[in-house]
Amino acid sequence: MAGHTPLPPQPLRNIPNSEICQFPPTLSEKPFSLKMVEPVGDYWLTANDCKMESHSFHITPKKLDHILSMTSGLNQASQSQFFEILAALMWRSLAKVRGESEPRVVTICKNNSHNRRNEIPSNGQVIGIVKADFKVEKAELLELIKLIGEKMVDERNVIEELVERYNEKLDFIVYGANLTFVDLEEVDIYGLQLKGKKPVFANYMVAGIGDEGTVLVLPGPENGKQGNGEGRTITVILPENQMVGLKNALRKEWGIF
Repeated sequence: MAGHTPLPPQPLRNIPNSEICQFPPTLSEKPFSLKMVEPVGDYWLTANDCKMESHSFHITPKKLDHILSMTSGLNQASQSQFFEILAALMWRSLAKVRGESEPRVVTICKNNSHNRRNEIPSNGQVIGIVKADFKVEKAELLELIKLIGEKMVDERNVIEELVERYNEKLDFIVYGANLTFVDLEEVDIYGLQLKGKKPVFANYMVAGIGDEGTVLVLPGPENGKQGNGEGRTITVILPENQMVGLKNALRKEWGIF
């Protein structure tokens, strides 16, 4: 659209053998990040047990600085940590909303961009889980940040093994099987230009997710950059009866609207 022609995809034969996934011979364990659902056929959307609602929160650079200053032990943070910080904040806030049914296991989806070579088209998504063996509602934010950043268990091999074994016989979901955090910070959603102008605001929405909900962390609007870049947009898809509680919790504790 901006006058740049994309490069043609590299032939698959150019991929080094070491990068071709090898499936394990037996199913060693069940992936916690998947949930089996009723067959969806050609619809590609699973039915929910409750009505889902979407809402986007705008985290300005100034608000990011405020969150950092209010988090004990996190006076300095790099751009790469913002996803962990915001995911931890949302995890604890939702734990307060859900009370005794707080999520102790969450799914993390992010792009493994560090392993890309020569821009070969590939599926670089990492899917893993993080488990908390303590009450999330009462946890320090820094404790959850470290848990997300350092203790994620990669489940890609187990998922690939399961899909290979059952092929098209069963349907599974990842988003919303657990409370799911999706890191989309590196996505260039403001890169499109029409007649030399970029979008004022861009966002992603997701349908057909499970009842545990999904949180997308995206770049914020590029106008007014300062401090921590362009800020962030957090798009949340949750059961309708939890959204009001989450909005109230974020507004009271962090001043996030």
